[in-house]
Parts: sequence; C-alpha cells; structure tokens
Amino acid sequence: MEPLYKTYKPAWKSFYKLFFLAVLILILAGVANYFKPGEPWLKWMWIAAAVVDVIILLYICAKRWTMSLILRDNPEKAEDQEIAFIECNPLKPFSQDFRKSIEIGLSNIVHIEIKQSMMQTILNIGNVIITSSGTGMEEIQAPNIPDPQAVRDEIQVHASKYTNPQA
Repeated sequence: MEPLYKTYKPAWKSFYKLFFLAVLILILAGVANYFKPGEPWLKWMWIAAAVVDVIILLYICAKRWTMSLILRDNPEKAEDQEIAFIECNPLKPFSQDFRKSIEIGLSNIVHIEIKQSMMQTILNIGNVIITSSGTGMEEIQAPNIPDPQAVRDEIQVHASKYTNPQA
C-alpha cells in the first residue's frame, strides 16, 4: 500500500469576518469622500484604510499558512501513522507559544467530532476535534477546515486500519 501524506489548511472563506471588515473600511472611506469631496484629510483617510486592509490581508495569509492538519499513513513505518496539528501564532513571534505541534497516533484516535456555527455550515467549513485514548480529552482542535465531514471520514478510514486489524 502506498503511503499517504495529506495536509489540510483553513479555508480562505473561513476569514469572512475579516474580509467583511476590510471591505467595510474601504466603503466608509468612500462614503466620507462622497459627502466631503476635496477635503485634504480624506487623502490620509484613504491611505489609512489601504494600510489597515493590507494588514488584515497579511494577517489572513499568515494564519492560513501557519496552520496545518496533517494526515500521515505509511503502513511501512509506525512513526508515520499519525495525525498532526501544527499551528504558529504570528502575533506572538518571540513567545514560547509561537509554535504548537500535537501528534496523535492513528491507533490512539478515539473520537472525531465536528463543530460548526450556522455560518460555517453555510460555507461548508468546520472545526475538526480529535480525542485520543491517552488523555480522553480533546487534543487537536483544527479550526475552519473545508469540507469537515469528508476530512473526518478520511481520518476514520485510515485510523480504523490500525484499531481494527481484522477489517
């Protein structure tokens, strides 16, 4: 059987609140320009709105690029039969909490749960929560994963190979 290494990232559409905020900032600058055309301070308002929007966009990109849920299933190597969650917090670059990594062996997965708000359900994104047999607590909480039901099903298929050797 061929090894599987699959990475899941948060969906771009999961940042809908921040996208809405960026658009709202530009709309407010446009409305101010409409009612007070030619005001010199409006030039600075447009520049400030553009800077804030660029910061929001950079934050969205950083959060997406620094968060991964990784499924590794290599039947030949026991150390490559795991689910891993890696997250870096771009707002804490010099903290001990900058990078967090959690690995759970596929044979230790007890429960996989999906939590979704109404908006997440509409956008088909959700939080994948994985519980292991070691602690019985929620160990991995991967937010805003696209098509969370399919991700859960795929993890369960690979985990069942190691928990039920008869199957």
